[in-house]
This record gives sequence, structure tokens and C-alpha cells, in this order.
Amino acid sequence: MILHLRMTGVLLLQPSPAVIEPHTRAILHLDNDADIHFRDQRKLGAMWLVEDEMTVVGKLGPEPLDSDFTPDVLAEILHRHNIPIKALLFDQSIIAGIGNMYADEALFAAGINPLRRAKDLSGGETKRLHQAIRQVLMAAIGHGGASVDTYQQPNGEPGVAQFFFQVAHRRGERCYTCHAAIERITVRGRGTYFCPRCQGT
Repeated sequence: MILHLRMTGVLLLQPSPAVIEPHTRAILHLDNDADIHFRDQRKLGAMWLVEDEMTVVGKLGPEPLDSDFTPDVLAEILHRHNIPIKALLFDQSIIAGIGNMYADEALFAAGINPLRRAKDLSGGETKRLHQAIRQVLMAAIGHGGASVDTYQQPNGEPGVAQFFFQVAHRRGERCYTCHAAIERITVRGRGTYFCPRCQGT
């Protein structure tokens, strides 16, 4: 079984039986008098029951927290694409698992403008970006994810990663590093936050 929460999906561990809240799309009954409720307000999430997981995950790019995802692997990926680096990072068919907010955070941590062409990044920038991607994702996991909208952890508590964001969802606020105003632009249809001074042009 493979689940994709997408934008508004949450998995909640509930006692069995439990009140079925609005927007519950599926209930998985466990052996220990508990259920997992899959709630999804916008119906964007997906669930697959397959014999071969590769029929679903085989369409995804490499996992950035996997040990095989090295700076050299990232460099090879970047050099194949003449698109804005922000667009590359949130394209799951190129690299899996980097959400829109975390792409912004990784680019800020690496000091890279979101509009830079992926293939134009230098070796040093690629290494910084590789390190930033892994650090940002690990920190987000440690903070239980980001609850800027509907996301909840399985215990029903909100994640707190958003309280540590440097640029994401901070338009007009001051950069913690240089005090310039954080800006928001759209890249391939996605809201994109960055510091115009720290991330240059």
C-alpha cells in the first residue's frame, strides 16, 4: 500500500471505533484496536494497493535522503535540465520528496536564486545545494513537518517546522541574515519565497 498525502492529506491514528470526521476518505483497521484515518479536505491525495511498488514509485526521481543521492548525482541531474532550479526541485519525477516550501528553504540555505537555470549551477553551488536539501528535510522531519494549512501529525498535533522557516511564507518580513524584505514570485505556477540580497540574481 502506497499513500500520497499531497497538499491537504493527513494520516491520523485513532482509537477503534472513533468518530468519523468530515473529509475522511479511507479508514485502515489495525490489529490493536486502533485505526488510521486518511483525511483529505481537497481530495488530492492518492492511495494505491499494488503487487509491485515500482508501478507507482518507479516514476519518481531519486530520494534525496538516500545514501546514493550524492553531490555527483545531483550535478548530473542539474546539467540535464535548462529550467529554473526551483522548478526542478519540486518536480517529483526529477527528485522525489522536496515539497514547495522546502525547496525555498534549501535554495535560501545554499544562497541560490530560485530563477537560476539548473544547468548553470557551479560545482560549489551544487555541493551547497545538496547539503542544504538534506539538512532542510531532516530538520523538517525532526520538527514533525510544517502545519501552515491543514497538516497534522498522526497524533493530531500540528507540526512546528514552519516556525523555523527562513523565507517560506514570510513575504514582506525581514531576512534574519541581512534584514532585506523577503519577496514572493511565481515559478512554474508555484509561490516562491526568497531573499533578494542573500540569494542574489
